[in-house]
Amino acid sequence: MVAISVPFLRRYYVDSPTGAPFIDDRTLIERFGLDMSGCVSWDAEHNKFTFTQLHHKFESLPSSFASLAFKIINGTDFKQIPYIKIVGNPAKLLQGHNVYGPDNLELCIMAVVQAFVFGDHNLSDYLDWEHACVDYLDLTYTAHVANQQQAQQCLDMMRNIKVGQTRPWYDDSYASTIYFNKGSELRINKVYLKLLELDAQINKLTRRYAQTKYEHFRRQLIEITRPEIRQFATGALRFETRVYRQWLNAQGVNTSLGLITDPNLQKNDTDIIPRLWRSAFQDIFKSFEGATMNTYDTESVLNGLKIAFGRPTKTGTSYAKANRLYGIYRNIMADGFQRTKASHDRATWGRYMKDLNHAGLSLAQLMNLTGEHSNVVPFIKMINVDFSKQLPADYVEPLPLSQQYHQNPALLRLVS
Repeated sequence: MVAISVPFLRRYYVDSPTGAPFIDDRTLIERFGLDMSGCVSWDAEHNKFTFTQLHHKFESLPSSFASLAFKIINGTDFKQIPYIKIVGNPAKLLQGHNVYGPDNLELCIMAVVQAFVFGDHNLSDYLDWEHACVDYLDLTYTAHVANQQQAQQCLDMMRNIKVGQTRPWYDDSYASTIYFNKGSELRINKVYLKLLELDAQINKLTRRYAQTKYEHFRRQLIEITRPEIRQFATGALRFETRVYRQWLNAQGVNTSLGLITDPNLQKNDTDIIPRLWRSAFQDIFKSFEGATMNTYDTESVLNGLKIAFGRPTKTGTSYAKANRLYGIYRNIMADGFQRTKASHDRATWGRYMKDLNHAGLSLAQLMNLTGEHSNVVPFIKMINVDFSKQLPADYVEPLPLSQQYHQNPALLRLVS
């Protein structure tokens, strides 16, 4: 997903009693045909209804393959000028599905802009595109495992990972998705099973098409039900991060629409999207580091600790530290990671984790020891995001949306 904020041109502002400029509600209703919500009351003195606190809710705008949403937000104490927020899924707009797709910043962001311009309520001419900016971007890469069962096991393993300020959040009714830092205004990470999301999307589109008979729903259904799409989604564990403007600015990315869509940005920095994605997930993937041993093979754990921490003495070799760490490991095995951690001070626990990691036990492995038997090391090793295998071998990047409309005028008629 991409979210873009575009202010209105100043000549359309109306001053309010509070001093915050706004767009007149009558203009929004009469000129653009927008639906407004608010409070209705009866003015007995003047024998008429009065409407107050009018506001515009997100509404959908059809495109050739998918739809996008937009919302007009008037001036407030926090954001002084009236603007429009546009939200869309570039991959769906460009090709009808997001099982895989391009990571071209200019192509993806401009797809949302072009879909809005071609399908809006004549709003485009009232907007100050020169001062538009990107509010957030979703960056997504995939780890492929052998089958759907292994993908679910990998996801289940990640439910116990807590690193620094990174905390998991999930709803038991949605076993296919885990969020990290949900509610953050900087970045929100999400790990989910793509096949289950694809099936839910197919069911939703099927119902919508049956109810509305809208052509863009039919076109999207044709795309996402192709056999090769389902094959790519099977065993796909998706790592998606939503990075907001403040976080992007801190990473040195200017979120002005004109600058972030400059083709020279990605031409001069070809690794920009993978780099931003790695930075967003670095805490989580750091917890995987050092996983070389099976946490339930107690003999190999003890041997590994002796090799790592055995100390030569006059009479032979001392394994005192190795045995002490082995005792911590056995406590974690018996009582679980969180309960054992609670019985130690922070500094001591940190040293134990560093030493166990040095011996071949990763933090993610240890966090998944809950006192119940479960073997997690093979699944940690299976989670490998290969940047060279994010697309099918025969994938062809879609044309910009404007060119698609130019080559196939029927699509433009569909949008209109």
